[in-house]
Amino acid sequence: MKKIFLFFGTILLIVSFACKKKDLKYTIKGTIHDSSFNAPLSGAKVSIAISTTSNPTAVEKVALTTDASGNYSYELDREKIQNVTITVSKDNYFSESTTTTLDNLSLEDDNTFNYNVYAKSWARLHFVSDGTKIIKYYKTAGKNGCTECCATGEIQLDNITESSFYCINNGNTTYQIFYDVQGTTNNGTLSVTTVPFDTTEILISY
Repeated sequence: MKKIFLFFGTILLIVSFACKKKDLKYTIKGTIHDSSFNAPLSGAKVSIAISTTSNPTAVEKVALTTDASGNYSYELDREKIQNVTITVSKDNYFSESTTTTLDNLSLEDDNTFNYNVYAKSWARLHFVSDGTKIIKYYKTAGKNGCTECCATGEIQLDNITESSFYCINNGNTTYQIFYDVQGTTNNGTLSVTTVPFDTTEILISY
């Protein structure tokens, strides 16, 4: 009889452990902050994608929306996860993304991923001249490293009368250029604070 009880007791322990292991979840949460307006960003999409040992291509697991305080939270089932990618996006905002491995996630504690995102804005570089001069300019402050960003190196314009270039920037931050009209003493620095969701002009008249 004791052996029977011991047998069934062992089975119950195994089943209990298996269920507990199966029910383990990773809590992924965080807050999205709007750096352009220094406020929480509500209504942002937070996509959580996973790749597994059997499928290394990231597949979206869930798409969340931040609440009025910019918060999001999700319980991710324990699987044979290899990587977890969290991507934050919203129309007219720059997206942010993080990829982490399973080893960096905790089952006991919350896994917090906070993000600071900026609204998109644009600087219009508006050049006006008499068509007889050469001007060189380059960006000294502004957003870099994005696919939409303007070049960071020196740019030369030859004998133009009027031309405009639109350069994307983080909203409510500085966009600045240094210009030098060749063969003259006309040079200097011009800057603006770009308005979120809008275009702010830098006029270079020479």
